Amino acid sequence: MVEPTPRFVSVTPMKNEGPFVLEWVAHNLAIGVDQMVVMTNDCTDGTDALLQRLHDRGVLTHVDNNSRRPTSPQKRAYKRFLQMEVARPQDWVLVIDADEHINVKTGDNTLESLTNAIPQARMISMTWRLFGNAGVVGYQDRFLSDQFRRAAPERKPRPPQAWGFKTMFRRELWEVIGVHRPKRPTVNNMDECCWYNGSGQPMPDRYFTSSWRSARDSVGYDLVQVNHYALKSCESYLVKKVRGRAHHTGDSLGLEYWNNMNQNAITETSIDAVAERKRAHFDELLSDPETARLHQQSCNLHREQIAVLLDTPEIRELMQQMTGPADIEGALK
Repeated sequence: MVEPTPRFVSVTPMKNEGPFVLEWVAHNLAIGVDQMVVMTNDCTDGTDALLQRLHDRGVLTHVDNNSRRPTSPQKRAYKRFLQMEVARPQDWVLVIDADEHINVKTGDNTLESLTNAIPQARMISMTWRLFGNAGVVGYQDRFLSDQFRRAAPERKPRPPQAWGFKTMFRRELWEVIGVHRPKRPTVNNMDECCWYNGSGQPMPDRYFTSSWRSARDSVGYDLVQVNHYALKSCESYLVKKVRGRAHHTGDSLGLEYWNNMNQNAITETSIDAVAERKRAHFDELLSDPETARLHQQSCNLHREQIAVLLDTPEIRELMQQMTGPADIEGALK
């Protein structure tokens, strides 16, 4: 009996990412994600409506993840995803956020090429590359990968987030989904996990029980990394600050988070390998008039919110701190 071909199934909690949804979806299609499951909560910018339109078109699966309970939307999403049984035991599960683009650097730059490059792997951890704002102040309706092309160097373990990773894994290996790596194994040891890093090297045994980030003996970017566009432009960051951490309760964002994540040391353009495919998928998505309308509506709401925020003293002060001459010049060095 021939074993069914594994599929690549992603799960993503999402809140108020409307202007950036279509690029993210197009990118995932370009790298070969077979099924995207996106769970939205508390959206006010049309993100949910746009995703529902894509759901109706058969592009992805959109789930309403709203709840009156003061629980983590992220944990709710992961639990519901497992209850849906979308991913079969042999399928790869990818836990990816809306500001993260998986950047495969081998073969034809698809997830299938990645797993072919490490045929023995049943788990692959993909280390973040933090992308700064590259001196971009104003929001523009353009691809993030075209605007933000400055990033942290590979060998930069600080801030701690610089070496955070996301892990794709065979569904059968773990019972619980975590943000960076799964939890509660169904196997007994690391050997049965067949867990590799982004350069195709075995992960150290200690990862079987804990850790969410790479270390000097486990970091690797040769085959894959995750481009993490946590900040985007200064103006878009203001909207993110007011929204708060999309999947957590009680977290706030300010200048400290901006300074930690605003990494612009080197030019990093390897993601351009899928630019043509991504653009083709993006254009196809936009060819539907209703999708185009909902995308434009989200962009306009984003601009309107920026204008309102810039009219408040607290936000104006933060903007001045982010865009001072020294900060802009330093971002491009």
